[in-house]
Amino acid sequence: MKLPLRILGLTLSLAGVAAAAFIQGFALQVPEPSAQEPVSVTTDAKPLQLYCPGPLVELGGKDGTDLGSLALVGKADLSYRLGTGSLIAEPERRIESGSAITMASREQGSDTLAALQTQLIQRPRMAGLAATNCGQPQAEGWLLTGLAGSGFESILLAANPNPVEVQIALTFHLETATTSHLITLAPFAQQQLSLASFVEAEPQFAIHFQSSGQKVSVAVQNRSSAGLSATGVELVGPTAQAAKSLAIPGFEILADGLAEPSLRIFNPGAEPTTALVTFVGSGTNSDVVQVAVPAGGFELVKPKLADGNYLVLIEAEAEVMATLYNPYVGENFDFGWLSPATAMTGKTAMAIPGYSAKLAIANPTEQVVNVILTLDAGAQALSIAARSQLVVNVSGKALVMESAAEYRASLILTDPKGYSVISPSQNANLGSDIKVAVR
Repeated sequence: MKLPLRILGLTLSLAGVAAAAFIQGFALQVPEPSAQEPVSVTTDAKPLQLYCPGPLVELGGKDGTDLGSLALVGKADLSYRLGTGSLIAEPERRIESGSAITMASREQGSDTLAALQTQLIQRPRMAGLAATNCGQPQAEGWLLTGLAGSGFESILLAANPNPVEVQIALTFHLETATTSHLITLAPFAQQQLSLASFVEAEPQFAIHFQSSGQKVSVAVQNRSSAGLSATGVELVGPTAQAAKSLAIPGFEILADGLAEPSLRIFNPGAEPTTALVTFVGSGTNSDVVQVAVPAGGFELVKPKLADGNYLVLIEAEAEVMATLYNPYVGENFDFGWLSPATAMTGKTAMAIPGYSAKLAIANPTEQVVNVILTLDAGAQALSIAARSQLVVNVSGKALVMESAAEYRASLILTDPKGYSVISPSQNANLGSDIKVAVR
């Protein structure tokens, strides 16, 4: 019996060796995957929709004694520029509430549709110029502007431009705590919310918002007063996303020493970070400040600068957000919140409202950037040196900037009774030409 068992064992061993050799040989013969060329697919882009927040909100009525009252006051003026495409409906030039603008077009971008709203208001408790972009609704974002405490008031404006109900989760990041609140908006509904009870009179705060799925419009209105005198109003949408490098163009000293500008830096991360802030002015009018920003906290920079225009560059070890409060003195006091501008390439368009306007085109890179600026009166070529900005007067109904390199821009609006600064937005859905790689 032993001999047959030995023969059987030898046979199995040889079979195992043969199988292994076969498997190894088979593995060696598997061909390498060949690179597949992307396939171009032509689609119709989704209609481009922008949303304008609408008029300012007055808390407590005209004299401030109507407790709990939140009412829209006056009308906001709408300015827009149309590219190639067709409007779903002609928008009103003056709007009494939040308003959507929708345009069907194969092309996408601000060159297809760009809009902004302005409102110059003169009331006993509210005075100044409030201007903001009509941007695309978004499902998530941050709001960084606002001041709390004596003499300051912040109101949240939320709108649901969708045919279905939506919930918005609000998270308030304070210097001492974090709190949350949930609001529900019916289809096409709007809601105004006083922030006094949520920010607990803390001087600085940041708000994170996130919808239950549908994209929404969210903005913050800020108002200030000194005693019985109104000292400014502003309406600001979501700030730029957190990044290690930020650029704020169009900062100009406008208060003649009567009030100080301040730069707020917020660190949303779980670890502290260090930020280097450079105020780039003309000639020797520059300053550099290094600050430590705590985890989940704020740092305030109050620069001491000579009169002039400045490009603000922020470079941090970790991703941060920032916004700049800039006071203005004309016939009365006002202020503007300047936010980091988004990097643009190719064509960028903006409408120009009927106020004195200047355009700041910034180049935070190390290379010279050339930009073609087209106004109603014609086109001109501009060259912006490395880490600098160029400020030019603009007029007409619209402007278009075009460059092969990245640039940033802000539109500065002034009136004897008010001041505001607006940065352009991308305004784009997925394009009409998509490349798909199948593996």
